[in-house]
Amino acid sequence: MDKNTIRTASQLAFTITNTIIKHFGARPSCSEQSNNAAKVLQFMYSIHCDSSQLETFTTHPSAFLGFLTMVPWIYIACLIFIFFHCYIIAAVGFTISIIIATSQFIFYKGTFDFLYTQKEGTNAIGSIEPSNDVRQQIIISGHHDSAYEFRYMRTTPRLYRIRVASIILSILLSFLLGWLIVVNAYTFDSATSHTVLLTFLIILGIANMQMLFFKSKHATPGAGDNLIASAITVALANIFANYRPNYTRIIFASFDAEESGLKGSKAFATSHKHEIGSMPTFHFNMDSLYKVDLIQFLTSDVNGFVPLSKELARQCVAIAHAMGYPAQTFAMYPGTGATDAAPVAQAGAIATTLIALPTEVEKQHSVYHTMDDTTSNIQPEVVEAAIEIAVKLVHYIDNEIRGYRWGNRARQDSNLWPTA
Repeated sequence: MDKNTIRTASQLAFTITNTIIKHFGARPSCSEQSNNAAKVLQFMYSIHCDSSQLETFTTHPSAFLGFLTMVPWIYIACLIFIFFHCYIIAAVGFTISIIIATSQFIFYKGTFDFLYTQKEGTNAIGSIEPSNDVRQQIIISGHHDSAYEFRYMRTTPRLYRIRVASIILSILLSFLLGWLIVVNAYTFDSATSHTVLLTFLIILGIANMQMLFFKSKHATPGAGDNLIASAITVALANIFANYRPNYTRIIFASFDAEESGLKGSKAFATSHKHEIGSMPTFHFNMDSLYKVDLIQFLTSDVNGFVPLSKELARQCVAIAHAMGYPAQTFAMYPGTGATDAAPVAQAGAIATTLIALPTEVEKQHSVYHTMDDTTSNIQPEVVEAAIEIAVKLVHYIDNEIRGYRWGNRARQDSNLWPTA
C-alpha cells in the first residue's frame, strides 16, 4: 500500500481525535462524554463497514481505583487498633487491604466493584466481511475513554516507578508485619519486637499514604491514551472498505472503561466468546501511541499474569522491522498495568497489543496519564507506523495463514506460523 494512502489515513485519525476532544473533552469511563465518543465512532464505522453497532454494558467505573482511597484509611484504622492492643483486628484489616489491592489493581478481578455506583458504558463495533468465505477473523481495537490524571506522573515522573513499588511493598509488608505482631503478642510477648515491628509499620505507612494523592479529580484529554488508537480503527475501516481481504473478517472495536479495569473489553469478550472460539481469531490491540522509536508488542498482560501470543508479537516485530520501524517485544510486570488484549486473549483469541510509550519513565519524558496527553505530543510517524503494521498484518494473515484448521489447544503453538 502506497505511503500517500497511509499518510491520508493518519491525517484522518488525527482529525477524528482532535474533533472528539474539542467537542467532548475528557472522557472518564462510562461518562456521557465517553458514551458520546462511542456514538461518533460507531457512526463512522457505519460509513465504511458492512455492519456496525453500539454495545452497552453495566459496570462500576469508580471501583477500579477506589482502593487508592480505601486502603490508606484501612491502614490508619489498623494502626489505631494496634495502639489499643486489638492486634488480631488490625491484622485482619491489613489482610483485607492486600486482598482489595491485589484483586482490583494487580489481577483486575473487580471483586469489590459492588461497593461502588453502577453505570452504563458503551463499546463501538464495526465489521467488514472478506470477498470470499470467512476462514478466520481479526479484531483491531483501541479504547475511547480517558484516564484520570496520575499526579505523580506530572509532579515526580522520575520517581514514579519507585513510588508505585513502595506502595506495593507497603501493602505486602504490612500484611506480614501485622500478623507478626499477633504472633509476638500471643506467643513471645516481647516489648522490643513489638516496638520494632510497629516502627516498621509506621514507616511503611508513609509510603502507603501516597495512594491518597495518587489520582487527581480531573480526567485527561486522553489523545495518546488512547483515543488516537480508536481513531486509527476508523481510518483502517476506510482502507479495508476498498481493499477487502479474501478470507479474513475484520472487526473494529473501540472499548469503553479500559481505564476502569478493562470493563469494556471484558464485556465484549463475554458476549462474543462463542464467535471468538468458532474460528481462528486474532486480536491486534493498540494502546498509548506516542513515539515511533518506542514501538513494542506485548507478550503478556495484566501485570504479567495473563499470557499473550509471543508468536503474534514476534510476527508484528518482524513486520515492523521489514518496513524500517524499530520494534521489540515487551512483557508486562507488576505495576505496569493492563490492556484490552487480555480479556479477548482469555476468551480464546491470539492477541497482542502495540504500545509506543516510555516504559522507563524515570529515563524518558512521558505525558501518559497527564493533562498534556494531547495530539501535539503524538508523533505522526507512530500513527502511520501503527496503520501500516495493521495493514501488513491483515495481509499476512489473509495470505499466509488462511484456512488453517486449528484446535483450541494448539492456537498458540509456534509451528502454526508459516516460516518465511
